[in-house]
Amino acid sequence: MDDTTNNQPIGALAAAAPHTADKSVSLQRPVIVGILYLINFFLGFSVFVGVVLAYVWRAETDTPEWEKSHYTYLIHTFWISFVLGFGAFIAWFVLIFGSAYLQTEYGSQSNPAFFLLFFGMIIGWITLAVWFCIRCILSMSKVGSRLPMPKPRTWLF
Repeated sequence: MDDTTNNQPIGALAAAAPHTADKSVSLQRPVIVGILYLINFFLGFSVFVGVVLAYVWRAETDTPEWEKSHYTYLIHTFWISFVLGFGAFIAWFVLIFGSAYLQTEYGSQSNPAFFLLFFGMIIGWITLAVWFCIRCILSMSKVGSRLPMPKPRTWLF
């Protein structure tokens, strides 16, 4: 049996079709990083995988500029949230143990400033989490249209 389709050999059909790069892989990579960031709320470590992938994919020579802007944006999202979250954790740690020390040193008086600071820090963490989610979702929504992030190094949105 002859390997022809419409009176043309199969090899001729393959040669006639233009070779197009699969953009779906490129399109999904910033989304993968964003999803890894968001899954971090449940797993606790996936954000580290996401930031490593963002650094690696941003450094590739064939990565388009619009995609690099997403990686820069997501890398900045990681570092800003990491520094602010770690700073808030240290402040919370000092607040808890400082309050415990003061209570043992000066008696068991309830201090309203402690409760205001404690709940203020919880509100700060919630605000940081919302900010983190908004940045991830904003990046993923622009990837669908292949739009670059307008200000990838910004602290806001």
